[in-house]
Amino acid sequence: MPRDNHPEEEEDGYEIVEEIADIGEGALAKGAEILGTAAGLAVGGPVGAVVGGVAGKKAFRKVTGDDGPFITEEGPSAVGAYPHLYKSGGLLFVSGMGPRTPDTNEIPGGPIRDSEGNALDYDIRAQTHSVINNVSVILEAHGSSLEDVVDILVFLVDMDRDFPGYNEVYAQYFSEILPARTTVSVNALPTDIAIELKVVAKA
Repeated sequence: MPRDNHPEEEEDGYEIVEEIADIGEGALAKGAEILGTAAGLAVGGPVGAVVGGVAGKKAFRKVTGDDGPFITEEGPSAVGAYPHLYKSGGLLFVSGMGPRTPDTNEIPGGPIRDSEGNALDYDIRAQTHSVINNVSVILEAHGSSLEDVVDILVFLVDMDRDFPGYNEVYAQYFSEILPARTTVSVNALPTDIAIELKVVAKA
């Protein structure tokens, strides 16, 4: 029997779209839940349950594009409880990023001191290239790039020694993009690195 004989059963087009959207979101949430459960089982115990819940939420946000913290597999390992970046609105806030390579965890150009705390001769240019590359990898993993950077905060352990070399390499990447920049001197950084970047970019 034609549907127009039962107008009370007809659905508005918007309602149909909303139902499809609800089904899609539910499927994504279920997939994220499965990923979170797998992560939790890998850790095990009470901590595993927490890890699983966090991993599930992160997986859902990554698929749906929602705001929140994100960890990128291609990025360097963090030295604390923080993500590679946090997305809020149309901006990406990249956590302080060092020059360690993601695959080997080594410091290009060498560390600034040895295991006994003795100062070493290191290459600030190599460290600068590496830290900018790390930022680029993180941004590109989330649909952004260095061209979308709007603000950079740079930390240098030795301003007098390293500013010229760092500034030279920096210009190779950002002389045309021209994001806002602040460079400050600090007594030390986590691990034996000479430079760290804190970046804000458009999503």
